[in-house]
Amino acid sequence: MAKPGWIILFGSIVFAAQAQVPLDQDVMRGRAIAASVCSACHVVAADQAYAPILRNPGPSFQSIANKPTATADTLRRFISATHKTAGEPFRMPNPELTDEMQEQVVGYILSLRARH
Repeated sequence: MAKPGWIILFGSIVFAAQAQVPLDQDVMRGRAIAASVCSACHVVAADQAYAPILRNPGPSFQSIANKPTATADTLRRFISATHKTAGEPFRMPNPELTDEMQEQVVGYILSLRARH
């Protein structure tokens, strides 16, 4: 009788491991999109090839990720609109990302959140 329990447990572990793969791929796609679209104005990764070109760059993705208000929903709304709430209104244009690209960038930003 113990065998069916082990089979279910093993199957659950395998399924959970497979479910993580798309998330990791989406995070990596989000990083690639951010490096391509956002890195001129933000530090999107500690190891990015070039510094932002702005004299006063936008906040780093690491600092954005660690803001108490940073949630998937708030990031999604901020990314998808011209940033009227930024220090200089209309400074950052809407990057015009597809919904899928926005989700991937949001996932990447949230992956940078410090683990406590």
